[in-house]
Amino acid sequence: MTEGTVIAVTKKLHGLGNRLRVTLGARSLARWASRDFAYTWPTGAAFGATFDELWQFGEKRISTARSRVLSLRHPYRRHDLEWLDAARDDRIWQLRTAHALHLPPDATPWGEELQSLTPVPAIGGRAEAFFAHNLAGQPYVGVMVRAHAVSNAETLQHSPVSWYIERMKEVSAQHPGMRFFLSADTAQAQAEVIDAVPGTVALSDKGGYNTKAALVSSVVDLYLLAGSTHLLAPHYSSFPEIAQQLAGPSLRLETSMTPPDTRFGPEDRPSVVSDPLRPSVRTMH
Repeated sequence: MTEGTVIAVTKKLHGLGNRLRVTLGARSLARWASRDFAYTWPTGAAFGATFDELWQFGEKRISTARSRVLSLRHPYRRHDLEWLDAARDDRIWQLRTAHALHLPPDATPWGEELQSLTPVPAIGGRAEAFFAHNLAGQPYVGVMVRAHAVSNAETLQHSPVSWYIERMKEVSAQHPGMRFFLSADTAQAQAEVIDAVPGTVALSDKGGYNTKAALVSSVVDLYLLAGSTHLLAPHYSSFPEIAQQLAGPSLRLETSMTPPDTRFGPEDRPSVVSDPLRPSVRTMH
């Protein structure tokens, strides 16, 4: 018999990274505490796909309205879990946050929860086909560009397209023949990078911003970025952190603002992934 329920609560404007952190963290907490699990996942113009349209995820989903009614007796809780001891007797723990939970040491980290998920066949098949045709067998660098006008101002200021092109050319000079997988959120940025750096490949037909088609493509991008040997990413964006969590500690993330030791240099030995749906398993090239 379980001790109650843990509910992960996300807001309609939360992006994929915010949603995954709280949902998978709360599910881990529920298992740790021997409680049932449920989650909210609002969809609409700001986010067009349900969780189970992206991953095979059979957990119970409840409406935002139901969560609000429950909050009258079971308040929304913070990510720090400092409330945990005092709430032992509360039948329902609702966690509403955009941050990763401070889970107990013996609970499964949310990144490992993510690694255990399987994408829906449409996503998995698309990732496998693109990988086999364009990326298999050789190391490649993942490049994630955020250039859309709705991006965070910090991101747009510190991660211009010119920075990516400069770094990609430096990597190419240091590692001749290195390929690049590009995930860009605008067609203009994608075309600019591909034109500037030979050996760059990217998905096409991504769909409108935050539509279901776009989010499906984003998850394909996510797996292909996670399978890279190194990741060039935008400053102040949660999406590349998902790729890093999916890949595990062997994938180093570099932005224009990270320390010099995050840079991919001539002395670095590339790693290679054989299964794009299991990017945490890799060998050295």
